[in-house]
Parts: sequence; C-alpha cells; structure tokens
Amino acid sequence: MSDLHPGIATANPDAYRINDHEDYDSGEGPMTASQAAELLCLAQRAEEPDAYDDDLTSLEATNRIKLLKRKLDG
Repeated sequence: MSDLHPGIATANPDAYRINDHEDYDSGEGPMTASQAAELLCLAQRAEEPDAYDDDLTSLEATNRIKLLKRKLDG
C-alpha cells in the first residue's frame, strides 16, 4: 500500500495484483492502481461517487475517466 494514497488499497484491494498480460492488452483485466486513483479523484471532483466501482475492467475505467474529464473540462 502506498503511503501517499492509503485509501486506494482499501477502496480496491485488487489494484496491486498482477494483471494477466492477455487481459491487460484487451482491456478485460481489472483496472490498474493508477486508473483507480485517477478515477476516484475525478469522481470526487465531479461529485459523481457512483462513477467509481471496484470491479471495473481496465477498458471501463479508461472510458469513465475520459467521460469525467470531459465533464470537468466542459
């Protein structure tokens, strides 16, 4: 667990597990720790707590991050 983001491991305990290479390439593997941190931050800033979900795939997390960034920039 990171000292800088102690809540991330609690919010997504699987965030630090090693992704299967094939799943990672297809986007079907779990979101990465980096995606979890960014998505959690963006969801809080956009006041959309439901945008964050522990069970998102990497591809789903990428899409939600893009949508939240558009909302915050627009």
